[in-house]
Amino acid sequence: MGKKIIFRADGNSKTGLGHLYRLFSLVEIVKGTFDFVFLTHETSTNSVIPKLYNIVNIPKSISIKEEPEWLATNFLPQAHIIVADGYQFTSSYQKQVKEKGFKLVYIDDLAKEHMYADVLVNHSPYIQKKNYSKEPYTKLALGTRYAMLRPLFLEEAKKVRTISVLDSAFVCFGGADPYNLTLKAVKDLLLIPQFKKIHVVLGGAYRHNEIFDLEEFYSDKINTHRNLSEQKMINVMQQCNFAIAPASTILYELSCVKMPILSGYYVDNQELIYNGFLNSKAIYKGGDMQNYEVGEFKSHIKALLINHKFCHQIKAQKSLFDDKIASRHLNLINDLC
Repeated sequence: MGKKIIFRADGNSKTGLGHLYRLFSLVEIVKGTFDFVFLTHETSTNSVIPKLYNIVNIPKSISIKEEPEWLATNFLPQAHIIVADGYQFTSSYQKQVKEKGFKLVYIDDLAKEHMYADVLVNHSPYIQKKNYSKEPYTKLALGTRYAMLRPLFLEEAKKVRTISVLDSAFVCFGGADPYNLTLKAVKDLLLIPQFKKIHVVLGGAYRHNEIFDLEEFYSDKINTHRNLSEQKMINVMQQCNFAIAPASTILYELSCVKMPILSGYYVDNQELIYNGFLNSKAIYKGGDMQNYEVGEFKSHIKALLINHKFCHQIKAQKSLFDDKIASRHLNLINDLC
């Protein structure tokens, strides 16, 4: 009998939801082939986890130092592969999990820890083997060849799209958006008459209210969306021909649908991805957005509107992904069984 998979990630309004969403994409790829549980801490925002997943909560009383022992007590190590995504899974954690007898896949985007995992996945187009310190047995799965994308987005990546005019904008800044960049971007888009529609996707941990007042006042222009399914997210993106988003999972998804994108970063883990997409000429340069104020998005948008050669950026986006991504991820797991 094959091994079962333990998907392990946490997320809430304080830490963001990116690690959870990234693992959801892998669950969707493997769920028809492997039995799995989705393991998350009691402090996570469980409501964003699909209800069809077999969810197991780690008790609040179990610290990260105690977790490897707890895992070995509750799951037979020889029968399970752990797929972990999160900065708490340090070198020490990985080493202990391996010593318990588990196979381990670690999803990373910082390249700071020494890796003890059997497989290391970093889907930034900027990352290279030389960036990693690792054990001799650790296999590196790097770049957009291992992009963590849900199946319907992988299908979108195969399609051709042509855009000649920008008049409908998509805005999304992830699960929590701690700096409320969503509001600042929307306010700036409202100052540009060319944009007739603004679709705003809010994360499950978004806690700001002013955007809803703005939506009520500009009800003919602004539509907010929340808790979208994979297909509904694609449908909203397809209604848009321009996007503003950080260099996180949402950027990969937008690049599959294909449109001109103004992107940047506001936390460390987004910077490598941002640099990779920028070097690939797949996005417009937004830089460090953490301290953006109202008006800064507008100046960037005005500058890119002068350039009508959107086809080059869309072509660059299409070149990032091929049709073998899902099979590569399955092969990584199969090789550990």
